[in-house]
Amino acid sequence: MNRFSSLTLRAVGETLEVDWSLVDRLPPPAVRVLDHRPAAPRLTVQLRADPEPSEDELRGAFVDFLRREAARRIPPVLAALADGAGIPRPPHVRIGLTRSRWASRSSSGTVACSVHLLFVPEALFRHVLLHELVHVEHMDHSPAFHARLRQLDPLSESHSRALRSADRDYLPPWLRH
Repeated sequence: MNRFSSLTLRAVGETLEVDWSLVDRLPPPAVRVLDHRPAAPRLTVQLRADPEPSEDELRGAFVDFLRREAARRIPPVLAALADGAGIPRPPHVRIGLTRSRWASRSSSGTVACSVHLLFVPEALFRHVLLHELVHVEHMDHSPAFHARLRQLDPLSESHSRALRSADRDYLPPWLRH
């Protein structure tokens, strides 16, 4: 993972500046991500100085941060979209790191969302969440499903097309692996 100076979370309109710091005596884990919000939109990444953490340890620390961030950010947006559309709120929201799906909805009603959603533009973020909410009314991709999705997201076809390349267009390279 190349060290970077900022982390842009487009879905929620926030860019976090990232400071890197080597620490001589850092107890496990080898990487700590310190969040300075709300005082400042900044993260400090503390790295064990000797031996330096592996790429996997670095990636793991950021994925853990992103899971916490997604768990804090996605459920309220999903609830607001459900309320605005007159669709029942999902009983559970699960946050994960998926490779092939942005989100899914199970027959039990759980909506599973990938941390990757934090990196796409807000319109695509909202589209994915609306897509999963419409599955409450239509558990398929029938014409009725697409009509309801278009009602809630008039640009749904263009948003669906944009999602096909969104991983290449918006995800940081270290998160795509």
